Amino acid sequence: MGVKIPDIEKLKKSNKITELVQCLDHPRAGIRYNAFVALAGNTTLSDQIKSRMKRLMYNDPDPWVKTIATLRFAQLGDPEISDNLIHIIQEGTQKNKLMLLRIIADYGVSADVTVLQIIMTGLNDEDILVRLQAITAANASKNKQLMPALGKMLNEKYSKVRLLAAKALYNMDKYESAEYLIGLLTDKNILVHSAVRIYISSIISDRAFYGINDDSSIYPAGSIDGLLENKPRKTGQEVINEGLSLLHNACNEKFKAVRVEVLKSIAIFRDPSSIDVVEKLLYDKFPEVRIEALNTIEKIGGKRALEAIEKLPRDKKKAVREAIDRTLTRMKKVQ
Repeated sequence: MGVKIPDIEKLKKSNKITELVQCLDHPRAGIRYNAFVALAGNTTLSDQIKSRMKRLMYNDPDPWVKTIATLRFAQLGDPEISDNLIHIIQEGTQKNKLMLLRIIADYGVSADVTVLQIIMTGLNDEDILVRLQAITAANASKNKQLMPALGKMLNEKYSKVRLLAAKALYNMDKYESAEYLIGLLTDKNILVHSAVRIYISSIISDRAFYGINDDSSIYPAGSIDGLLENKPRKTGQEVINEGLSLLHNACNEKFKAVRVEVLKSIAIFRDPSSIDVVEKLLYDKFPEVRIEALNTIEKIGGKRALEAIEKLPRDKKKAVREAIDRTLTRMKKVQ
């Protein structure tokens, strides 16, 4: 005689709690799991029944049932399952890791050590989908102690990883993120470059760039269980100088689209030290670059910028000539 297959859905609709609990001992893993899920949605369960359900996390012979039970209790924020969660993120399947990280992301803002350890492990996973989901979880946690780990991900070869990591850093603390983001102003991927330029522009326009008039170093919070590096922060002016140096070097990039994006980034700093570099691009062989160089040097402004435009020869391209005339008219009005 075969094993009787209980109708879990019918038992759930009839609120047959005792019968559902008995199904947690059924020889079929699928029945045990379905009974667990049916019970998990009930908010009136006794502590005794919850304890019985928790035993699935530790004693069930089926790894799938143990994992799902753990993830369900994770959704409930149960603090007793930290070891199981760490095991899932370290040894679980891709599907289970992703599910766990989605649950962590749903937690939102968190300073829980287990949560942070799960995210850190996910950020270092070999699977790119797991790393991406870990970045999403880090972004949701808003925990600044994850910033060094996210900063390292800005060097990933996948542009989507760099883009999401940059977004997470900016959302955690836009002023502290400047040190990490500045290097991406020369990123070869236009989407990454453009996004970071918007972030840096926002930081500078707020005139709240960390330490811009302060030479003191800024130190991050303490590390978690030795996982995170503790190092001094650069001052705002040091970050600006570093960023400008990278941008100035990037003006020699062979691709015109990159040079155009670099000029747009130089413009947000409005630093007079960029004039000599930008002036060279006023003579670039591509009209698009020459026009962007005009826009950039106008934003920098000042006497030297005006002189650089005034000495330009008559350009072969009508669009460039018209741009020069308009730029000169505007700049002379503000002198």
